[in-house]
Amino acid sequence: MKKILLIVLITVIPFAAWSQAPERGERHFDPEQFQKMVEESLTKAAALTPDEAKAFFPIYKEMRQKQRELGKQIHQLKKSPGTDEQSYAKTIAKINQLKVEMAKVEQDYYQRFIKMVPAEKVFKVMKAEDEFHRKMVKGQRRNDPEGKGRPRPPRGERPQ
Repeated sequence: MKKILLIVLITVIPFAAWSQAPERGERHFDPEQFQKMVEESLTKAAALTPDEAKAFFPIYKEMRQKQRELGKQIHQLKKSPGTDEQSYAKTIAKINQLKVEMAKVEQDYYQRFIKMVPAEKVFKVMKAEDEFHRKMVKGQRRNDPEGKGRPRPPRGERPQ
């Protein structure tokens, strides 16, 4: 009986472990790896020197953290807006206020960035960041095997 139990365990455990492993081609999000990719991309696109990058990115991370916190608040408000017309109106006003606050955070930090690095490089960082995120989203669509994340093409047009 002990031998049978041992054989069953030896046989079942590898299958259980295998079933927990990510499927081939499936990737899990690694925030540290993503941050590294962002920094490399922005540094290259804006031609930041190592000293500029060393001064710039801690402040950049601080700005993004504040924006993430505001975004979480917006998300929470959207999850439970209320039950009546008045509470919906208050929720909308609060969401708009948080969006304005998020833009103000970005404005304040970009003013700080301009004091650290030339404005041209700050502009290139802004532009490169948009391009980086656009490429990431485009890559996500391409890697979606079932096409759930892809927008449907307008009628009569062929998908690319």
